[in-house]
Amino acid sequence: MTKSYWRVLWREIGHSKARFISIMLIIFLGVAFYTGIRATGPDMLQAATDYYADQNLATNSVQSTAGLTKKDLAILHQHRDQLSYQAVKYLDINQLNNNQVVRVAEMPSGSLNRVTVVSGHLPRRANEIVLDQQARTLQPKLKLGSTYRIATTSALNRQFNRRTFKIVGFVNSPRYIEKATRGVTTVGKGTLDYFALVKPGTLTQTVASRIDVGFKNLRGVTPYTAKYKRLNRANTAKLKHWLKPQAAKRQAQLQRQARAQLAPQVAKVQALAQQLPANAPILTKAQAQIKQAQAKIAAIGRPTYLVTGRAANPGYSEYHENTQRVVALSTVFPLFFIAIAALICLTTMTRMVAELRVQMGTLKALGYSNAAIGSEFLLYGGLASLLGTVLGVGFGVNFFPRFIAQAYGSMYNLPAINVQVIWADILIALVIALACTIGSALLVLRVDLTSLPATLMQPKAPKAGKTLWLEHWHGLWNRLNFNHKVTLRNLFRYKQRLLMTVLGIAGCMAMMITGFGLKDSIGDISVKQFDQLWHYDAIVVRNGSQTAQQRRALHRQSLVKNDFVVKQAQVTVERSDVANQTATLSVPQHPQNLTQFVVLRNRQTHAAYHLNNRGAIIDEKLAKLYDVQVGDTLPVKLGNRQVKRVRVAAIAENYVNHFIYVSPSYYHQLFAATPVYNGNLVQFTHHSQKRQNAFANDLLKTPGMLNVTLLSTEKKNNFQMLDTMDLVVVIFVVAAGALALVVLYNLTNINVSERIRELSTIKVLGFYDGEVTMYIFRENLILTGLGIFFGCFLGNWLHSYILNTAETDSLMFSPGIHWVSYVYAALLTLAFSLLVMTIMHRKLKHINMLDALASVD
Repeated sequence: MTKSYWRVLWREIGHSKARFISIMLIIFLGVAFYTGIRATGPDMLQAATDYYADQNLATNSVQSTAGLTKKDLAILHQHRDQLSYQAVKYLDINQLNNNQVVRVAEMPSGSLNRVTVVSGHLPRRANEIVLDQQARTLQPKLKLGSTYRIATTSALNRQFNRRTFKIVGFVNSPRYIEKATRGVTTVGKGTLDYFALVKPGTLTQTVASRIDVGFKNLRGVTPYTAKYKRLNRANTAKLKHWLKPQAAKRQAQLQRQARAQLAPQVAKVQALAQQLPANAPILTKAQAQIKQAQAKIAAIGRPTYLVTGRAANPGYSEYHENTQRVVALSTVFPLFFIAIAALICLTTMTRMVAELRVQMGTLKALGYSNAAIGSEFLLYGGLASLLGTVLGVGFGVNFFPRFIAQAYGSMYNLPAINVQVIWADILIALVIALACTIGSALLVLRVDLTSLPATLMQPKAPKAGKTLWLEHWHGLWNRLNFNHKVTLRNLFRYKQRLLMTVLGIAGCMAMMITGFGLKDSIGDISVKQFDQLWHYDAIVVRNGSQTAQQRRALHRQSLVKNDFVVKQAQVTVERSDVANQTATLSVPQHPQNLTQFVVLRNRQTHAAYHLNNRGAIIDEKLAKLYDVQVGDTLPVKLGNRQVKRVRVAAIAENYVNHFIYVSPSYYHQLFAATPVYNGNLVQFTHHSQKRQNAFANDLLKTPGMLNVTLLSTEKKNNFQMLDTMDLVVVIFVVAAGALALVVLYNLTNINVSERIRELSTIKVLGFYDGEVTMYIFRENLILTGLGIFFGCFLGNWLHSYILNTAETDSLMFSPGIHWVSYVYAALLTLAFSLLVMTIMHRKLKHINMLDALASVD
């Protein structure tokens, strides 16, 4: 290629800067979105992988219903070539002085599950304690150097050698990567609020509560992968096999210990039998007590050993699912950008080829080959693609992963991500970008390069006019003025431009609707869940059935308007193909009065559901996760009991967490036991936060009261993290807006360039500048309106798809979009159209009519 050739290329770029920049911007937006969002999922996974490795997160945990002894540790010690392990002692308590359920654990001696110190330091003395970072969120008064006091029931207080500590640090644990969730417990309301770590020797218990295990064959294996799952299944099977004989040994040990404790009593009774007649009442009573004790010893069953993997850790599986949702978004959302970019590039390159027909004919006449002539267009498009790709990759992989990870950062205790360069995605993006421009150029050139020079050197004949179907509608057509008739003729005359503009605007409109719709779907959760479905203000949890003293204490509170007695327990829904879900099992004492406190209804029809003895009512999200319909069964595990198959009688509207409602009779059918009504749903007369806190603190002073959960606090905690989704909404709206602006500008610029002779002619005929602009703007306005119309339907579909991929397991978004969101999206699109026409108006005012009307004949 000669210098003259390159000079012609640079001159063409200089003469058509707007076109070159618009192609580059289209490619930039498409590539930035594709590479950026595609990199987000892997970046988030890599951050988790590095964190698990740095903190040496255990691969498995072992628990037992009878605690874990040194003999259990000895079994694992035999296989120390395959694994490392550490024993952990902990005690779950319900803090009566702050209404929180806390897991107090002794610092283990091993290196597994290393905590990250956020501030302060780890305990160095017996009177020092470190708290979960989540404790700061729940109790802002907790600070370094302040005193922390354990104040729970008398029985649990006795299990501590000391109960007053100095707070010396706040930490995060790799077992709990999710900020808000700490798992379930059998204490208080059934869920943990945070954990605390103390020096060994603080607890009086002699057995371990849990053994953490780290298998060496999983070091360096990426979590969540098929290889990790395969090895973990084999490791779990090994653990169960090794520990299986321990159940019978532990049973025998417990029986021996119980007999040893009973032996002095037996000796006393035997001595008493030698001193008293056989039928003496004291002797008979003592012998009966001994028999009862011996029967209890004989009834001591084999303890259950529970071996779990990392999936049992709160947030572990959900984090992976969230990254997969981002990956799912990265496969559909950038496609809109790429498809629109391809359409616009095709239109732009078509116009460029049409503008340079004379030059092509001249070059052909001078003897240049088709390859040499076409290479100008290929280089023009390729250079725009290359620049757009380089800038798009640089911006996308550095901005979008950090931006989206920041949105999820409010939900997880993970370090900031490190940006990765995924060359495969970059290569794909470059190929797509080049296909959009070079491919479009080749598509357009296939006809012109085969034409004769004489044909190319003549202007292309304008499209022949056709009779519109509207002209047959005489009542309408005859009422239109000249300008309106011309506008309609031009719209249907240039069908390609009509299609491209409508599709481009519809795609941008769809993405803006999706952005605003996400905000609606998130915001509606709070209103629907806490105002329409739940009509109570607090949940009171007791240690058993309600006593007269507890009822008097509850109704002594002036804040209480009404209450409803229920049984509430945390259950686990288990199935191998779905991550385990924690659900609240609710059994109302009087099901007929449940509707005053909880609305169970169909989400679409609002038809009311009522409990019966033929099945349970479950929430919609739970049904969706496990793919169950009415009449199917759901595998539910209550505590350490066997999994029960619960029949689904109805699927009710619900948005936050999981719930399973059953009647007392159906509960008895399932678990062969009468429900113990351990809770109250309470309605308040006022909603002052100060009065609600005072109510909780006062009620917890009553013996047997374990926990008071205020829905105002739950609402605040649940939706604080959802506020960060606004960042994702901003991405949708800003990106879609930028694309809409570029699309409208590009297509309008092409429209003006194509019709420059026509516009110059009407200016010569005396049309004012404003009339000339309106000549074009009327068409743009109609095309924008059509794009907005079809974009509404496309946006509704895209919104539904995004919701299905972006939801977390414990959350269901409200599927509706507010009408005002459609209005906002439409107004923004119209505003972009007006902005483009304002820019075009300035260009039209400075048209050189003589040059434009000059003929090449």
